[in-house]
Amino acid sequence: MSSYRLAELSLPEGSTPVRVAATDDRWFDIAVPSVGEYPVYDDMLYQIMIADTPRTDGYRRAVRRHARGKTVLDIGTGQDALWAIASAEAGARKVYGVETIPESARLARDAVDRAGYSDRVTIVEGLSTDVELPEPIDLCVSEIIGTLGGSEGAASVLSAARRDFMAPGGAFIPQWSATTVGAVDLSVPVPDLQMCLDGDTAKYLEKIFEHVGRPFDVRMCLPGLRIEDLISTRATVEELTFADEIPMDGKDQRELVITRDRTLHGFMIGMLLRIDDVEPLIDSTAQASSWIPVYAPVSDEGIPVREGDRIVFDFSWSLSDDGVHPDYRMEGEIRRAGQSAVAFEWDSPHHGTVFRGNGFYRSLFPVEGP
Repeated sequence: MSSYRLAELSLPEGSTPVRVAATDDRWFDIAVPSVGEYPVYDDMLYQIMIADTPRTDGYRRAVRRHARGKTVLDIGTGQDALWAIASAEAGARKVYGVETIPESARLARDAVDRAGYSDRVTIVEGLSTDVELPEPIDLCVSEIIGTLGGSEGAASVLSAARRDFMAPGGAFIPQWSATTVGAVDLSVPVPDLQMCLDGDTAKYLEKIFEHVGRPFDVRMCLPGLRIEDLISTRATVEELTFADEIPMDGKDQRELVITRDRTLHGFMIGMLLRIDDVEPLIDSTAQASSWIPVYAPVSDEGIPVREGDRIVFDFSWSLSDDGVHPDYRMEGEIRRAGQSAVAFEWDSPHHGTVFRGNGFYRSLFPVEGP
């Protein structure tokens, strides 16, 4: 294990650990790690998810519509056993809440006891891919949708649940997810292109690095990015329908069109989620959400682009060596009228070996630990 510690890093000269949002609660130059892919959950992260009203209210309404009389599996039930308890409240016949983090499983049992549903809700500790259940499941509820749709392992975990647990005709909440990609000029929301870490979230980087065993260029989310920051059209990739057979790897060929004369530094990657046929689609780049858009840097200096230029790329994903979480890759070229095309690539493994691999990450981590 590396002796690297975040506390041993100094921020770039002139930056501060936390900067105040300019307007409308958008944090323009703070980067936070995409944490859902790693076992680093604590009370603060659970509370952030619960406080996400579109997410929580949408799930709650869907559970009420679908759980009555059903045998329900809640994957990743968390310390509050939120959807396991909601399923029991909605009239589910039996509920199994599966949780892999031991302390969260203990707290989930306490929550079930306090709610008075110990007779109908059983908390099972372990990975859902390893545990056994005594009966088939009619409804599977999960919140393992990531900042990229499949980044928390939804494809592998829910495929296994469908194969091992689901009765014929069983349903899933949510039903479908996808990942979105669009180009951004980072100098508009962050004029000096200097990113920094928030003191409250930097601790999760330390936990992630300890879990993996080394520092690496973990996916970073930029809370300030929104759909209005796009300088191109947007493409949908990695579409996952959970009731169907889900491929563990894939490649989508897509094209974007530049809509404004700007300088392209990277891509904003977001998530679309359909909870069920009734709830409105959740779009993590169009609305404030606990699913914060990921920034994929591809050029430190920026690539000048003009309206009408095209970006042709492949977006691919495949399971990492842990057999659960995908590695992602984008590669393509920017085709500019009257100029030579510019090739680009973005590699984002779940637990890579590259650290401080480009200017974006060197800005975040300006000094290496010993």
